[in-house]
Amino acid sequence: MNMNIIKRHLLICTLFFLSFSAYGQDMRIYPKIIGLNEFDFPEVPSEAWHDFMSSSRRQYYIDEYGGITIKNKKYISRHILEYDGGTFIGIDRGEWGGELIYRKGTNEYKILDRNIREIINYNNEIYILAGLSHLATFWGKIIKLELKNGIWESTSIIELNGCPEIYTVFNNKLYIVTDRLIKDGFITSELITFDGKNIQQILIRQFWERLNPETIYVNEKFIAIGMKGCVAIINKENNEIKYYK
Repeated sequence: MNMNIIKRHLLICTLFFLSFSAYGQDMRIYPKIIGLNEFDFPEVPSEAWHDFMSSSRRQYYIDEYGGITIKNKKYISRHILEYDGGTFIGIDRGEWGGELIYRKGTNEYKILDRNIREIINYNNEIYILAGLSHLATFWGKIIKLELKNGIWESTSIIELNGCPEIYTVFNNKLYIVTDRLIKDGFITSELITFDGKNIQQILIRQFWERLNPETIYVNEKFIAIGMKGCVAIINKENNEIKYYK
């Protein structure tokens, strides 16, 4: 075969592979998920919505690359962050309370008496997501810690409308999903961002109350939230939501 023809075929194959790889990376979840089907989420609240919540058993997880797996939910009650030679240990016992402890060598002390949801090293500063969602109790906070005279202590607290469930960092912003807040008589949920100073609401009055959001993935085009019963894909251009299971 003519060498020019062979080179042309190789070039076409290479371009096809590169375009397929880019497509697979950028569109891994939205607008199509291989193996999952889009469905219409029930109106909130409604009998169909309650049926969906009670019948949903499988937990959908999204990894850091946008891949989706389905497995049993595993409740995490202990959070650990190693930082500057010491260890932050956060405990969440649900309605029985929680605490944040700092340990370095033989020295150990309590920083907070709060339900600790996450411990985050964000821009080389320590932030705590704390909160509780139980029966009629709903609260959430972002707490900043600073080292003063050799002791870690809380220096600022930002109140949230609901309990922070999960977070991720994208483009130097924290994306946080909250669950079970009361607003205008409705029990709903929010998706917010935090840049170290300000909170911005992206979505309010959302559907995932009692669906236990477990993972969140963000890129330039969309936000994906994995929870019990489904995956929600949010288009960042217009906040359109699609649901898959």
